[in-house]
Amino acid sequence: MDVIEAALQANRVLYRRLRTQGLHADDHLCFEQGAGGDRSSAIDLEAERVFITYLLPFGTIISEESGTIENPDMSSYIVLDPIDGSDNLLSHLPYYGTSVAYFEEGKCTKAVITNLANGDCFVKDQNGLKRGKIDEKNFSDVACNPFSKAGIFERAYASSRLHPLLQKAGIKYRSPGAFALSLAYARDVSFVLYEGAIRSYDVEAGRFMCEDLYLYETHELFLVSKDKEIFDRIIDLFISN
Repeated sequence: MDVIEAALQANRVLYRRLRTQGLHADDHLCFEQGAGGDRSSAIDLEAERVFITYLLPFGTIISEESGTIENPDMSSYIVLDPIDGSDNLLSHLPYYGTSVAYFEEGKCTKAVITNLANGDCFVKDQNGLKRGKIDEKNFSDVACNPFSKAGIFERAYASSRLHPLLQKAGIKYRSPGAFALSLAYARDVSFVLYEGAIRSYDVEAGRFMCEDLYLYETHELFLVSKDKEIFDRIIDLFISN
């Protein structure tokens, strides 16, 4: 079993658990602040334990919840978000998933992002980006959607700068609440935008999957798009204002 298959196995465990059992009252319990800065819920920690079981043999894990879980025998490491969009999951909003980025010699070489709400699964390695379903074996190349009408602006609710600029420019977007997952869908939508401090757990796997698209990143802005025209429009808004 390689690291991608191990990540897929962990996702299958979580997917089946959520589909067959749903959420329990105890899943909503909150614990101390995790390494990523948010308070960890019980379902976050359960998901992390599942991933540790499957992924720790492949390298040290750097997790949003518990921080660094060492594997001293391996030089490779894994950046993990056990539940991407946990507030959505706990609020029964069907947009949440997981994010796994595998690094060799400091470079991301493999990644898995999964939508636990509908079973969509994105995998990238030396063979390129593929898309399939968690419980299916056949994965296909990911094509760009030429008919997208809206983009994704994650954390738009916290934006004091770009939200009014996009509104004035008539640029449509949604803000579903799971940044890594949104990056996996970058070829389906017009753009994916994030304003604010960016955490490694949120972006590593998605950045790797989007490296062939138009991408702009600073300490306060992350933008990716398949469409050069909309990409340039948003960059011009940001720079000129």
